Amino acid sequence: MIECYADDFLYEAQSSNDRITDRESLKKYYQQLFSLPYVSFSDFKILEAEHFAVSEWTWSGVSPITGKQYHVRGASIIELSGGKVIRERQYYDPKPFWSSE
Repeated sequence: MIECYADDFLYEAQSSNDRITDRESLKKYYQQLFSLPYVSFSDFKILEAEHFAVSEWTWSGVSPITGKQYHVRGASIIELSGGKVIRERQYYDPKPFWSSE
């Protein structure tokens, strides 16, 4: 996935205040994400145009905090240049991951 990003990019996850601008940090971010118990992404829907894309998705797994299964719906807004991601902003409510309610 890292190769999809331009040399200069900005990745922002609004809910977690993550702001990443270099490939090594983005790689670590994805490694941590995909090392979570039973993590998966599903229900992808992608709308794309020449310079942008919008995707909807569901993130699920078992929370290492609560030990319970979670499902989080979210969306990403992606700006493209030269076929590469130059800016990605993710929007989601992380409460199901953090809370047992």
